[in-house]
Amino acid sequence: MRYFLTIILVFTMMLSVKSQLTLVSQSSSEYSIVLADQATEQERKAASVLQRYIFEISGFEMQVLADTEKPTDKEICIGRTNRGWGNEKLNQDGFMIKTRGTKLFIYGSAGKSTLYGVYHFLENYLGCRKFTAELKYIPSQKTITLAQISDLQNPALSFRNVYYPDQYDEEFRDWHKLHTLEDTFGLWGHSYDKLVPASTYFKGNPEYYALVNGERTDTQLCLSNPLVFDILTRNLGKMILDEPEKTVWSVSQNDGFGYCTCGSCKAVDQNYGGPQGSVINFANKVAAKFPGKTISTLAYLYSARPPVNLKPVENVSVMLSTINVDRGRPVQSNPRAASFRNGLKEWSAITPNLMIWDYVVQFTNYLSPFPNINYLQNNMNYFGKNKIRGIFIQGTEGSRGEFSALKTYLLAKSAWEPDAELNVHFEEFINAYYGNAGSYIKRYLDELSKELAKTNRVLDIYGGPVIEWNSWLSPEHMEKYSGILDSATTEAEKVPLFAKNVEAERLAVEYAVLQQARFYGLEKHGLFTLAGDSWSVSPGWKSKVERFLSAAGRAGVKVISEGGHSLDTYAKEWDGIFRQGPIIHRAIGSDIRAVIPFSEEYPGKGIRTLVDGSRGYNNFQYNYLGWYGTDMEVIVDLGSIQEISSLSAGFLEDQRHWSFLPLLLTAEVSIDNLTYFQVGSYKPADVYENYETETHRFTLDFGEKQKARYVKLKASNLKELPAWRNLPHRKSWLFCDEIAVFN
Repeated sequence: MRYFLTIILVFTMMLSVKSQLTLVSQSSSEYSIVLADQATEQERKAASVLQRYIFEISGFEMQVLADTEKPTDKEICIGRTNRGWGNEKLNQDGFMIKTRGTKLFIYGSAGKSTLYGVYHFLENYLGCRKFTAELKYIPSQKTITLAQISDLQNPALSFRNVYYPDQYDEEFRDWHKLHTLEDTFGLWGHSYDKLVPASTYFKGNPEYYALVNGERTDTQLCLSNPLVFDILTRNLGKMILDEPEKTVWSVSQNDGFGYCTCGSCKAVDQNYGGPQGSVINFANKVAAKFPGKTISTLAYLYSARPPVNLKPVENVSVMLSTINVDRGRPVQSNPRAASFRNGLKEWSAITPNLMIWDYVVQFTNYLSPFPNINYLQNNMNYFGKNKIRGIFIQGTEGSRGEFSALKTYLLAKSAWEPDAELNVHFEEFINAYYGNAGSYIKRYLDELSKELAKTNRVLDIYGGPVIEWNSWLSPEHMEKYSGILDSATTEAEKVPLFAKNVEAERLAVEYAVLQQARFYGLEKHGLFTLAGDSWSVSPGWKSKVERFLSAAGRAGVKVISEGGHSLDTYAKEWDGIFRQGPIIHRAIGSDIRAVIPFSEEYPGKGIRTLVDGSRGYNNFQYNYLGWYGTDMEVIVDLGSIQEISSLSAGFLEDQRHWSFLPLLLTAEVSIDNLTYFQVGSYKPADVYENYETETHRFTLDFGEKQKARYVKLKASNLKELPAWRNLPHRKSWLFCDEIAVFN
């Protein structure tokens, strides 16, 4: 097939070299596959895999024999047979492929290493490819010849996980020599609460947990409390007894801040340069209790920098997070990544057991355009140069995301070989996965990257596709991208497989357009049309949503964000949007001024966001303005003196992101913008712990109609965060979506 021209050319060139071995000649062979009589299960699997693929390539099925059979000159020896092997130094997962005379040897260190060697042989010497869990390429070759081989493979990284859907396909995982978390970790991730659960202990023993601003909270553990150490190690010991084969166990801070500041913890922190001192000191103590296991802990948020005068002990592994790194530029050269680079070098200097927790998707919008492909190789090269021991690359786990198949393939290659050049792998994948439409896919990716680079904006893992200053995603640019993908669709429709794959990649642009339509509301590119005081859904939008949902389902999209926002809930969300429509009121399009400036972190459409008729849809990145740590005060100018009777305003409660409802709302009116008098107030319910996300719309009824041209709304912010979300250096957000004035 012409789509695999690159592969075939490479394979043909390989065959043109003077050969030493003819494994198969015209679908016949004198060779057999030899296994040790006491071969391991994985070695037997390796032999079976090799037998099957040689048959699929050439039509010849080789025998698999035990090494108790009489030796011959025509053997492929798999694993540690009595035919001998070498004295090469093989690391964990390392393997050797070599010829000796007319014999071929493939053997590894232990575990799956010999199987990895077989898959490496199939790809690099027989021309096979495993592009995705569903797509592979097997050349048809009646004759298989080999030149001399001496190929020693020792991975730079001892742990390699690419957290995308294809990790769950066993052959894809083994072919690319990847691990799952479950392969190695008995306990993974943020684990303090799993080991000393607050649901069990906090009520009776709050002293086990962090002292934050004078109050005990269950945000983190009190790591200086000896009873916490006893409980944690006892519970961890039970877990290890249940799964003794697991080698790595996480003893890591919970997600978020809120570390303990009691006198004892503070003393440890002062001794070792900050709260990371308590984290490493505690991990070291736990590791001493379990010398045969590796204790993994996080360098994350408040523990991102290494401690002073303290090193992790030999069986402590540190996993450094890249959470604050800009994804739109290489880590090695991005000025915004200087802090991370310094931390990486400092950690590398004090521990040989450093791992990276990297993030390669936009967690708030799995399907949004996220042009980071150009820097995957650069970043892995950089991590490898700093001698990390392993990497966890967090993608979309079990759900399809933006270019998840392509990114999985490239990341798998670089996880095994961090200094690999990915250009050839990229070209092969593009040709195999999209066919002739691949040239348009490349053009689309290039355009995304080029336009993002022009803006000098951060590509944030918690960003969104509709913030207006994301000029690289402006409606005009979206039309250009869509046009390129239209051409890809036309080219791909000749082959169903390619058509399906191009359709899946179109989802990113279609999703961004839908989200932008919410943002623009009644404006150009928006969802709604206004005629007098009546609104309607603009033609075509309902069918666009239906097409997107159908295509996303066919592509294997299960969730559209990290929080588990499914296609079903997304569909229901759209039903509500179409049903509710915009908020029609007297002040739409009026002049408005912020007496107290809003935060530029989420600028929306600027101050006009508050009088554009658009709802916020429970997401602070869409149609909200925010006041961080300050009260809100704005003045709406109706343009003329009018009779008005009430005002409503929507505020977002999203405590996970420190967004709280106002303590008090007051409305004032004026005729001349000099003298104001209060016409209404509203005091929301007292603040309580609540992690549901909801927009609350509060109405201030003036009692009787008021003559006014100017309307002032004040909203009082929390003076300090409540105990359950009170973290150092954090303040409360007020997010307002629309101020509606009614006659």
